[in-house]
Amino acid sequence: MSRPPRNKKNSGSRPLRDSRGPRTQPPSGVRSLPGFHAVNEALRVRPDSVELIWMRKDWEGIRELISIMDWARRRSVRVELKSAQEMARLVPGHQGVIAHVSSGPEMDWEGLKSEGPSLVVALDGIEDPHNLGAILRTAWLMNAQGLFVPEARSVQLTPGAIKVASGGAEHVPVQVESNLPSLLKSLKDIGFWIFGLSHKAGQTLWEVEFPDKVVWVIGSEGRGMRSPVERACDELLSIPQLSASASYNASVAAGIAMSETQRQWRYQ
Repeated sequence: MSRPPRNKKNSGSRPLRDSRGPRTQPPSGVRSLPGFHAVNEALRVRPDSVELIWMRKDWEGIRELISIMDWARRRSVRVELKSAQEMARLVPGHQGVIAHVSSGPEMDWEGLKSEGPSLVVALDGIEDPHNLGAILRTAWLMNAQGLFVPEARSVQLTPGAIKVASGGAEHVPVQVESNLPSLLKSLKDIGFWIFGLSHKAGQTLWEVEFPDKVVWVIGSEGRGMRSPVERACDELLSIPQLSASASYNASVAAGIAMSETQRQWRYQ
């Protein structure tokens, strides 16, 4: 859908400042992207969706912020200068910049139905935004077509997760599902094979030849997958490890699984 022309009344060379007093919350209906990598990726892949940029007041001495400010001036995008403390109320570790954007990647269900290799990830019980962000970044680099998270008892795509994803949130759509087992059945119906990672599985992922359409289901480190989600999987697989009393971090396990899938598709 085309976007209406941007108002360019304030198209001068100076940064566009907030004349309405301090704003402690982002505008409604936007995603907030903190950090250099997340912001720069949004500027690169969806520039017309950038509605507003928050930047720390002493931005002039920081090379990365100077570059972003130059971009905002050229595009006549509004910039509001904030103290670092104000910005930290939204997300710690913002690196002095937060972009507010009106759109993001959307799940391409028609593309998922098409022939050829296709990889998606479903998370069950992941509650740490750092894990979600790390999985999302790897999903981008491993060319995953989507990531699904449950509506309940699961972390959502927060600004903190977006920062950790370091640009991945601009490429991999994240869809919230109220019923993960039902979603997995829908994916089976369009040709996907559902693999769940479980330390209880007798077969390892090194022993399986993966089909062209793969869903990896990743549970939490402590509890693993819920029983209904586990039953919805076609196969449970494990990752070899030295100690049976420990477990992989969820983002590490997801990275190993996606990497092995892509390795097979490329070299076998």
